[in-house]
Amino acid sequence: MKTPSRPAARPLDWTAVRSRMAAAIEQTEALLEAAQQDSEAQYEQRSPRVAVDVSAGQSEEQAVGLVIFVLADRQFALEIRYVCEIVSRARVSPLPGMPPHACGVYDLRGQLLPVFDLRGPLDLPQEARIADDWAIVCGQERPEFLILSEAAPEISTLPLEQIRAAEPAPGKPWHWATTKIGAVILDGRRLLDDRRFFLEDEQITASDETERTEFHEPPTSE
Repeated sequence: MKTPSRPAARPLDWTAVRSRMAAAIEQTEALLEAAQQDSEAQYEQRSPRVAVDVSAGQSEEQAVGLVIFVLADRQFALEIRYVCEIVSRARVSPLPGMPPHACGVYDLRGQLLPVFDLRGPLDLPQEARIADDWAIVCGQERPEFLILSEAAPEISTLPLEQIRAAEPAPGKPWHWATTKIGAVILDGRRLLDDRRFFLEDEQITASDETERTEFHEPPTSE
């Protein structure tokens, strides 16, 4: 019996294969790019808008994202773009040689940051020490310092019609605007640029070393 012979295999056209692969890759990249653009558009629609200049009335934005906190039973706020995070149970280490409005330092994941009580600079009553329960980490590109709050800070988005420019007042350079319910919005840019909140790394390190020497050095025997 004669075994039927198989037809000879045709040579593979590698040029055509490469062309189909390139077309498939190009189509896939186009689909991924379209999906990414659609996702970014949906995110922008969901994200709260931030006002640029309330006092001048020139902003095209519709709302302001705020972090509202409490000092001396009064409500204050910072634009959310000047807040890095909110810390609960902030363990502030007091250090000697710091200015009156500085409470100490806080270890934020290995970075020592100064902690401030704004009641003094804001000319508010200071009848009792603020607990270390809540603090706001302030900064834009990176964390720069913390400010204490007497209660848990709240994140809110307010429409522009509920915000009005603050009246200029001597000694209150941070007062930027007020809300309809009376909360004072502080100018975060001026707050971050205020020299009263600039503590050099050498000052913090020197204070830290002084504290360790005073409280942890064993007594010498006579």
